Amino acid sequence: MIKVIAFDLVGVLVKEKDVYLTDMEDELERLFGPNKSDEEYLTIAKSITDNENIVDITKGIINKLYEVREEGLIEKLKYRYRVKDIIIATNHVSYVKEYINNNFVVDDVIISADIHKIKPNSDFYEYILNKYDLKPEELLFIDDNMDNVVGAKKLGIKTIKVNKDTNIYEKIEGELKA
Repeated sequence: MIKVIAFDLVGVLVKEKDVYLTDMEDELERLFGPNKSDEEYLTIAKSITDNENIVDITKGIINKLYEVREEGLIEKLKYRYRVKDIIIATNHVSYVKEYINNNFVVDDVIISADIHKIKPNSDFYEYILNKYDLKPEELLFIDDNMDNVVGAKKLGIKTIKVNKDTNIYEKIEGELKA
């Protein structure tokens, strides 16, 4: 039985809008996911811009670029199914928390920059399993990156790979009814 559903953020819960980013904004946005800490992000970001307001610029890029993909998805899942927790588990800088809190009602947010672990490394998924005292088959992990899906599957975690056309609610419903 699934006890926790873990959503990736970008490409799953949010899509990136087709908006103009300056070269500097584009370079910073490319750094959002692959860092194990905010400090690592800030160190690299300082080599891209000498603007001291990097955190504010970062939050601005997030708000400018991201758009919720399926409005009400999490609320609908919580209403329909008795899943213990619905969380967001993403490779990102922690500055995305404000955006998440303004747009989603979830039980927890696990961000790579906060836990210093990054998908698809097994320690990222093990962190979730340990935090929630779960067996791998009790976690449903939803991501748009095949490497991340494979990383979770290697541990026995149930997964859903999504693309831009996937009806996420229907996919989850199929998994929870199985």
